[in-house]
Amino acid sequence: MRENVAVDVSNSLKLFTHLFGESPYHHFFVTEIPYAEGVSFPGLIDLSWGTFQNTSTDGFDEFFRAHEVAHQWWGNGVMPGSYRDAWLSEGLASFSALWYVQSERRHFDEYFRFLDQYRSDIADEHDDAGPIWLGYRNSTPGVRRGYDVMIYEKGAWVFHMLRILMLDLGGMRDDLFTETMQDFYQSFRGRRATTEDFQRIVEKHAGIPMDWFFDEWVRGTAIPTYHVAWTAQPRPDGRYTVRMRVTQEHVPHDFRMSVLVSADLGQNRFAHFRVFVTGDQTEYASPLLPAAPKAITFNELHSVMADVKTERW
Repeated sequence: MRENVAVDVSNSLKLFTHLFGESPYHHFFVTEIPYAEGVSFPGLIDLSWGTFQNTSTDGFDEFFRAHEVAHQWWGNGVMPGSYRDAWLSEGLASFSALWYVQSERRHFDEYFRFLDQYRSDIADEHDDAGPIWLGYRNSTPGVRRGYDVMIYEKGAWVFHMLRILMLDLGGMRDDLFTETMQDFYQSFRGRRATTEDFQRIVEKHAGIPMDWFFDEWVRGTAIPTYHVAWTAQPRPDGRYTVRMRVTQEHVPHDFRMSVLVSADLGQNRFAHFRVFVTGDQTEYASPLLPAAPKAITFNELHSVMADVKTERW
């Protein structure tokens, strides 16, 4: 098992170096501790005794090891500015570990399974816990897991949503998001960073103001429910347009989000487009499609932490 643990530590170190840049540290010690948790110090990674017993098939051990490795970048390399910015350490370490699991398994199954579990936990707690911005103050006698759920789990979701929001739909590539994370790391390596610092880096690469996104997901607690109806309309030239009607509830009237949609055109062909949902109801007409869609997936790749309910047109 020492070799199995070493493989995950080594592979995650290599992946994070590729994704984010060189770690500030060049030699690492990994040790077993008699606790059911992990702790990461500069160049020293403490892992629970349990992960030295076996590697679970559900991806948890790979995730757990990679999470503590990721702290060499997020938490030790770039330190959170205050308790309000703890998600830039713990949430980003969790997201990085999910990225590692996706890379190792070479598919998204476990990655999305973790996110689905996080969404369930967040739904259970979000009425009683506060926003990510409250940090450790989310844990109270009545909401004992508030910190873990909002900082580790919702924090990971925020980074995932940014990843999909910045996805290049032409080649389905992560380049823009990866460049953003590299810039954030290089700009604040060895320093403290606040949520506002990270927002400015995101805006620099996105090319648009992102205050709405951070207000909704970092400083707010609302989770949208989308009621979606669609129909495919043929055109005289043989092409099709998908018309969509999206009703939004359980969020403020001005809540807005870009939702990724996938249209299955058959013969292993897919069209992807984004629907910017805002207000109580949004009407959308897709770009022209070369064939009638066999199915529509609204909120493809878990682009938004939301509940989606499909309705008849």
